[in-house]
Amino acid sequence: MTDHSLLVTRLMALAADDSVFVGGARVLSRAGLPAPLTAMIMEIDSTVLERTLVFDIDGIVLRMAVAGRRLRGVIDIAGIPPSATALTGRVLAQDDIATTTTLGAFLADVCKDAQQVTVRSHPAEPLGTPSEAGIPAASLVGLWQVVDHGTGQSRMARFLAGNTAAIPDFIHATAGLITGTQGDSTKLDPIWRDQFMAFRKRQQAIFAHQDGPLLVCLDGGSGDGHGVAIAMTGDEASVFTYDHAAISAILASWHRIAH
Repeated sequence: MTDHSLLVTRLMALAADDSVFVGGARVLSRAGLPAPLTAMIMEIDSTVLERTLVFDIDGIVLRMAVAGRRLRGVIDIAGIPPSATALTGRVLAQDDIATTTTLGAFLADVCKDAQQVTVRSHPAEPLGTPSEAGIPAASLVGLWQVVDHGTGQSRMARFLAGNTAAIPDFIHATAGLITGTQGDSTKLDPIWRDQFMAFRKRQQAIFAHQDGPLLVCLDGGSGDGHGVAIAMTGDEASVFTYDHAAISAILASWHRIAH
């Protein structure tokens, strides 16, 4: 079978006037700009067809299975101790977020002082089964807590972090996956699990063209004197409890951050 990698690399070079190539590999990050891990996620987010992306991080080489703007898994890693092989050879799954988080911590450590990150796009290699989709690039931003396209923390993360005194408990989700919690989030689990999607569908049915940021205070409370609210912006959502006395400050903060 013909290997089209060289042709793909040349076509990419012609299509991207501002790209820099080193030895046939495209440079994603140099001297920390843009942030290496952010650059890798952006590359995954740009990959629609099923491919094997070969990332070289200062000599540490990772071959990743990517398709549909999702990271399916790490095929293998070279240039590091064999202990890292525990992260290879399996498809990342939404019901095993711990593995994705562990991989993110590993990559953050590898990337923290990286001077150069390059990528090559190769034909897809088998990993798992076609039904195993992996994790969306948008979710990796939250799970790995990286800088999102150079804008710092996501808007929802900034909102929640900036109101910790008034928001004791929360569930934060990105693209439908829980990416962060605080306090006693178990009291919010039933709302997230049983009510959030129903609320979202009804809200979209009534306000079909309302795609902007939204914060809604729910009737009732959490049972401990706090109110409960739902916030949405882009592909992020949160369910949180809040101090009634601080609601004006919370709404002002939301308006500043989300709009």
